[in-house]
Amino acid sequence: MLDIRVKEYTNGQAFLNELLPQLEQHELENGHVISKAKIWHQNDNTNAGYFSAALDNDGQLVYAAIWTPGNVMFLSWSSPDGGGEEAQTMLAKHAAGRSLSVPGMQGCEPGAFTFTKTYVAALDKSYILQRAMTTYRLKDVKLPDHSRDMVSRGILRTATSEDDIKMLASWYIGFNEQCLMPIPDEDEAVKAISIHVWSGHMYLWTLDGKPVSMAFKVRPLKYGCAVSGVYTPREWRGRGYATAMMAVLSGHIRMDYDFVSLHADNNNPTSNYIYQQVGYEKWCKTNDYKVV
Repeated sequence: MLDIRVKEYTNGQAFLNELLPQLEQHELENGHVISKAKIWHQNDNTNAGYFSAALDNDGQLVYAAIWTPGNVMFLSWSSPDGGGEEAQTMLAKHAAGRSLSVPGMQGCEPGAFTFTKTYVAALDKSYILQRAMTTYRLKDVKLPDHSRDMVSRGILRTATSEDDIKMLASWYIGFNEQCLMPIPDEDEAVKAISIHVWSGHMYLWTLDGKPVSMAFKVRPLKYGCAVSGVYTPREWRGRGYATAMMAVLSGHIRMDYDFVSLHADNNNPTSNYIYQQVGYEKWCKTNDYKVV
């Protein structure tokens, strides 16, 4: 039996300096852990947060958890067969002993469930399943026959500062409502959209020059990149805009990466159907838990 020890790191960079090559062995499942550690370290000079890993006696990563104030705790890959439970339990108890204000956890299963139930039990709290999600992976784009006409008529382009930012912000609010995520006010939504536009990672599907659907390119890593924020306003749904956009955008991203990934809420059968139509395959369960 392997001995497990918990190691805490001073910040996201120290965490990645030691663990990045191991995290990249399961880059798709660890996408949030890798990207958040990078972003949080860049944006926070106070070293506030929690970056920890459960390691075996050879120093190999078994499980990891990262968190900064105001965010959920992101959890690393876990074996689908349930292995690593000892590490998940030990790390959860360690995190619970640090008096952190963690609103919830997100990670692939079954590790996220083991970690969450241990963490809340140590604090005499409880949890609810906030969002049940499926993580998808795309290697090859499929273009459904019924989307060929829309693909030929529509145009995918990056959003620019010349676009109606307030309209796009309202779409962003609608996306968060649809996904049961915290709903930003208008100013927060405008700021978020402006950042995506500035980065060049916000895409619009346009028809006759008019934006009708949106998506974000997120978490560009070593092997893969993800898509998020897929949204079509309610009055324009059912016309094939999102399917055409996802086929073209996924193919565009795939040229530069080994795979494209995304997370989809299980309570939205339409979006799950669209993703599978264009070639996304179910990869793992990824759940979002809320501490109550």
